[in-house]
Amino acid sequence: GINAEYGGSKLDMITFAKLGCLLLVVFLVLCVGRDLDSKQFQVNVKNVTGPWHHYWENCVGSGHAGTALRADWQQQMTQVHQDLGFKQVRFHGIFVDDMSVVLNSETGNGVQYSFFNVDRVYDFLVDLGMKPFVEVGFMPKLLASGTKTWAHFEANVTPPKNWTLWSDFISAFIRHLIDRYGIEEIRTWNFEIWNEPNCCPDVFYTGNMTDYFLLYKTTALAIKSVDSLLRVGGPVTAMSAWIPEFIQFCKSNNVPFDFISTHEYPTDPPGPEIRSFFPSVLKKTRSIVGNNIPLYYTEYDDAYNDDTSYAAAFAIFIAYSVHGVVDLLSWWPFSDIFEEQGLYGDPFNAPVAGLVNIYGIPKPNYRAFQLLHWSGNSLVETQPDFDYYPTVGVFAVIGNHTSIFCVNWDVMKQTPATEAVTLTVNGVPTDVKAIAYRIDSTHTNAIPTWKDMGQPYYLTKSQISKLTQATVLEAEPLNYNVVGTDSIQFSFSIPPQSVVNIVLI
Repeated sequence: GINAEYGGSKLDMITFAKLGCLLLVVFLVLCVGRDLDSKQFQVNVKNVTGPWHHYWENCVGSGHAGTALRADWQQQMTQVHQDLGFKQVRFHGIFVDDMSVVLNSETGNGVQYSFFNVDRVYDFLVDLGMKPFVEVGFMPKLLASGTKTWAHFEANVTPPKNWTLWSDFISAFIRHLIDRYGIEEIRTWNFEIWNEPNCCPDVFYTGNMTDYFLLYKTTALAIKSVDSLLRVGGPVTAMSAWIPEFIQFCKSNNVPFDFISTHEYPTDPPGPEIRSFFPSVLKKTRSIVGNNIPLYYTEYDDAYNDDTSYAAAFAIFIAYSVHGVVDLLSWWPFSDIFEEQGLYGDPFNAPVAGLVNIYGIPKPNYRAFQLLHWSGNSLVETQPDFDYYPTVGVFAVIGNHTSIFCVNWDVMKQTPATEAVTLTVNGVPTDVKAIAYRIDSTHTNAIPTWKDMGQPYYLTKSQISKLTQATVLEAEPLNYNVVGTDSIQFSFSIPPQSVVNIVLI
């Protein structure tokens, strides 16, 4: 019979078939398990969902006005403007005494004004194609009612001793700017009154909220008395405070304001230090302000003065999370040339969140803003929503190219894991060129190279050159699978606190 003729081979074939089926089941289970572990995203580049405003480029912060007279500050400002596209820069202390704005005089009211150093700073910015975002303050000591100061550069934080004299000084300052730069130019500048009058308290202003409102009213009216179309705003508070009170005061007392400005950091009280806290605060502020008043956050950063990819991932996470919520979001500051506590010489551990260190070496957050600057102006459909997964989110932008951002970020206290990502892109040619830029602990990061050098405190020119090279964004070819007539699929992993930017050309 058959069994005798084939020596039992039929049984062997049945057993083999069963074993094959079993192996196939195991394989499918493993594949499904892998897919379940992988974070799945879909991008449709043909479905534009809205504009992608580069609102974070409207302004960037700096330390205080005196540093803007330094040649290295000006070199770094030029670099940041050209690479990252920032349009305005905001700094403290345009009236601090190291700027020599109010000096003794034996005639008149005992003081004379000198705007020579102010001109040197503003001339540089205007010639560069930028504008100052003018923080009006602090108090020149000859106009001050007290002696309390703040910071290494000794900014006087007391109210004026004579409100008429202060008003005359502000009017003279504005008239000088108009004479030098022209009324049409100055009408495009923003003037915010003081800095964080509520902070700590009494660190930046010795008065209370009522006292600040008097300062704001006097200063804003002095500015508007020169030209009613000049732009003024406040309350420039820490922790998004005093905003309802400020709006009510201005409306009740017919005091002009053209924008609301305030500050927020992701570790500010009273909120918990969680991933959603910072965006939720900004959204709440927008609900208070309404949709018809410009809302400017003129200070924010990652709050840890971090020189690693943590700050880079935070910057991109926030840029998308509050897109359409605020009109201006100004990173504080752009450089570690920063003297609130004195100028630290340590190239990578200074208590400053600059985009470049004191030598002008870009940090990972610098490269994050560079990737954002390179992105286009239209958002396209991405599924699921950006906040669907606990730490990983994706959004996509089109313009001259398609730019897909993948961010794996959480607050410092809850470091995320390395995540597997499966990304399907629809609506593209199946032979498109794909490259990836990475910002993580080993990519676009000078610190490993600096550690290999022995962590030198003072850098030589050759070390600066080598460290700068270590921060350059390197485009790496990225393979994909074709999964449809106009669909491709990427599979990659993303480390904690990092960014992967996929560019389709």
